[in-house]
Order: sequence, then structure tokens, then C-alpha cells
Amino acid sequence: MICPLIAPGKRYWLTPPDLEVRIRSLLGDSYFDPCPYPRGRFDALTDDWIKPWYLNPPFKIGDGGPTKFIRRAIKVGGPGVAVFAVNSVIDALLKANIELRPLGRVKWLECETKEPMPSPGIYALAVFK
Repeated sequence: MICPLIAPGKRYWLTPPDLEVRIRSLLGDSYFDPCPYPRGRFDALTDDWIKPWYLNPPFKIGDGGPTKFIRRAIKVGGPGVAVFAVNSVIDALLKANIELRPLGRVKWLECETKEPMPSPGIYALAVFK
């Protein structure tokens, strides 16, 4: 069974067959699932991963949230693939093959006082060529 998304109320959402075909085309028929369903005793945030891997992380913050799992995937390194949610702006930019560069937390300046934003969000730069 492919690693599930975990939604509010502890409902599990498995990878649909058409996406599973795409994952197998990238990784082959044998790959490791660090977030299996049912979960079992494996802890994807601390235990060793076998390569190649397919990560479909829990999306509920109470289950670790996707960021913790993506950071772990970065640390583990490839080969592997991860699925994660994006908003419609990011989706449109990715579909257009626009280069995205991380900016981190941008402290925007208040128009009148030039005081930096106290709780800045995370931003990216879209490079159109």
C-alpha cells in the first residue's frame, strides 16, 4: 500500500493508481515507503530509509506535518520522490516551467514607518526568462 495522506479526523488517503503508475515509472517497481499504511512501528522521522523511496507524508500538523517529512527526505537524499501540496500560484508557475528561487522570510517594510513586518511569511522569487 502506498503511503497515505492523513486528513483531519484521522482519515487516510491513499495514492491513486494513476499517480502510482507515474511513481513506478520514476523509481521502478521496488521502492521504500517511509510512511506506510498501516503505519506500524517504523518512524520516518528518525529511522533509516532504503533507497529509492516514495514519500507521501502526513499533512496533518499533529502527525508531524509535511515540512518535517520533507526536511527528512532532503537529509536522506535520493534517489527518491516526494509528493506535497502546493497552492494554485505555485502550480501555475511550475506548469509554465518558471524558475523558482527561495527567498526565506522576507521582512516587508510598512509603507509609512518603514518598520519591518514582525512575523514575515516565507516567499519565493519567480524568474521569468
